[in-house]
Amino acid sequence: MSDISNEHDSGRPDRAESDSIPNLEVSGDNHDPDQDDSLIDSPVTAELISRASPAETTSEFPEAMRATGDTDAPMGQTSALFGSQPPSRCSDRWWSPVVMVVISLISFLMMSGFMAAFAIVLVCDDVSLEMLQDPQSMEEAMGEVVRSRLGLFVSLVIPQLALVGPCLFAAVLSPVPFAQRLGLVRGRWPIWSWLAVGAVSPLVGIISGLLLSLVVEESETLKHMNEIFRNHGTNGFFLPLAFMIGVTPAFCEELLFRGYIQQRLTRSFRPWWGIVISSFLFAAFHMDWVHVLAVFPLGLFLGWATWKSGSLLPAMVGHFVNNFVSVIGIVVAPGENQDSLELPAAALSLSVFGFGLIGVATIAWVARRYKGEETEECPTVLEQSSVGQGYDQEELHGN
Repeated sequence: MSDISNEHDSGRPDRAESDSIPNLEVSGDNHDPDQDDSLIDSPVTAELISRASPAETTSEFPEAMRATGDTDAPMGQTSALFGSQPPSRCSDRWWSPVVMVVISLISFLMMSGFMAAFAIVLVCDDVSLEMLQDPQSMEEAMGEVVRSRLGLFVSLVIPQLALVGPCLFAAVLSPVPFAQRLGLVRGRWPIWSWLAVGAVSPLVGIISGLLLSLVVEESETLKHMNEIFRNHGTNGFFLPLAFMIGVTPAFCEELLFRGYIQQRLTRSFRPWWGIVISSFLFAAFHMDWVHVLAVFPLGLFLGWATWKSGSLLPAMVGHFVNNFVSVIGIVVAPGENQDSLELPAAALSLSVFGFGLIGVATIAWVARRYKGEETEECPTVLEQSSVGQGYDQEELHGN
């Protein structure tokens, strides 16, 4: 190493191997541009640059400059090596989540209408054009649909698949690998910690529900939905119903709102802005205003867990557990009383509080123990080229 270095720096004392990268900033009248070119073309320099991790190549950027996008000064030192502009926030791509929300909502509404009509044909015996044109007859037909197991599955599950379809298609077309684009990676947290996210999610849900019940009453839409779930759950369809309500939204809604939308928003803006906006869109998707207020805190928690862990999978686990426990609470609660502090719902509520507090302590420890650099900016030039060359996620982050 010293022999090669001395070819470009004769007469200087040997330095440690860690300091053997030639200094490209030569000031004064003795600056020779040809020497810079020869240093850049040096095999040693090329090998060190190609083997450097993103953390090493971007460590010279001050945190304040990276946060504001003001990286002109450091880039003067690195443009000779990389030949491109400094990494900055993808503010020009903020519109992609907006477009995706619009497309996904249109897809969901269209498929919901189509599946409602299809379910009526499947379930109802006497279907006619006159019945479809009469609002009262349509209401009665939809009541028969939701009382049917097949009708409930068709009218609830298929539209959710239409909701997530556009973002899956966009992720396939993205130059970033599919799993990385949607956050379907292991992330920084250990797998067992995902269970702690699952334990905390129902706690967030039950606390927000209790606080909301102090100021507003349950909406008629939620009462009707709870009645449907209770009827199915008490008539031998409990476990299939719980898994259907748990798995489908945990897969579809998380991929859209925290996998696709939040991933882009946290790169375009400050991370907390991305979390808040995606959580608001997630809550607004539920359309009933009481339901919107109830699920917004859950969206914030799942968004935070996704950002801190570097993976969408913990949020999927948390969303599934929350919905699964919610269905259990609806089924075991007294018919006209949804007070979670009365039997038999009290036992479930105490279990949620107990496991939830353990989960809070576990997540607090994990977040400190496995703290890493959360993704706030667009991929650097080296990261983008590495993705194109097929490097895996751990190599991109130097883990």
